[in-house]
Amino acid sequence: MTRGLRTVWRAVLAVIAALVVAAPALAQGPKRVALVIGNGAYASAGALANTHNDANLVGGALKQAGFTTVTTRTDLSTQAFQKALREFQTQADGAEVAVIYYAGHGIEAKGVNWLIPIDATLSDERALPYEAIDTNLALEAVAGARVRILLLDACRDNPFGRTWKAGTRSVMRGLGRVEADDVLIVFAAAPGERAADGKGVNSPFAEAVARALPKAGVPVQLLGGVIRDDVMGATGQQQRPFVSASMSGQPFFLVGGEAQPAAPVQTSAPAAVGLDAELNSWKSAERLNTVAAYQAYLAQYPDGAYAVMAKAAITTLKGPRRRSAATR
Repeated sequence: MTRGLRTVWRAVLAVIAALVVAAPALAQGPKRVALVIGNGAYASAGALANTHNDANLVGGALKQAGFTTVTTRTDLSTQAFQKALREFQTQADGAEVAVIYYAGHGIEAKGVNWLIPIDATLSDERALPYEAIDTNLALEAVAGARVRILLLDACRDNPFGRTWKAGTRSVMRGLGRVEADDVLIVFAAAPGERAADGKGVNSPFAEAVARALPKAGVPVQLLGGVIRDDVMGATGQQQRPFVSASMSGQPFFLVGGEAQPAAPVQTSAPAAVGLDAELNSWKSAERLNTVAAYQAYLAQYPDGAYAVMAKAAITTLKGPRRRSAATR
């Protein structure tokens, strides 16, 4: 065999070897990763009965939705929590979708939301940066993915503040508003409000998330609204999840539709434009949060994706707000 032919054969074999190595990844489809955390066995705070069940339920729904890697962790200490986020950050780099779901205690202090590990003692507010997890770390963990989603079932009363000294009372009920670009964040309850633990083995929020994730034909841009609608219906309008979304108007589907939308064509452009217009109309109404704003949305989209929530918001604004007695 001549030197030229040997060179050609080496090149051919190299290509074949590369294809063999790449074949498993190609067969698996797009890289979709999720980290699911359920903290319940708190040493210095009230134990939460349903968080393990919630983590298992949501983890199963993510697998049903086609996620290639779902990592479930329960009862994480501060060090273990940080380690889990660091490891997930590596997994999320270059992923099509990265999701973090957290069930456990969570509080807001000085404008920062904190997720609480099970070994936290939090003798005072100054201990938060050392013993709790800033939600910005979770945002950084999903930053390398194309689509980033945080699902926070952590809007509970502060279990530590009762023992904190005077002058450290900046802690609020529940979690505060977060604004982040190119990410979907869904809180189990509105800012300053509390989330129900549920009368069964799962929280209403976890059940709604588990129903929404595998649902075909729901763009991620409307996923938070679907979850919110479900929770409000299940709790008789007593619990109102909060959705913070700053995402592209191009529809992206976890199940059904086009997972990786192709370049727009003439036949599909009107649908995309219509979806974007409705989403903008709903965001405007939600930002104003007035009866007139919600009525304007309903006049334009009487059967829209947020119609039920708009009607519920109007009812809430016109009457006294009710609160759930059973809270996490």
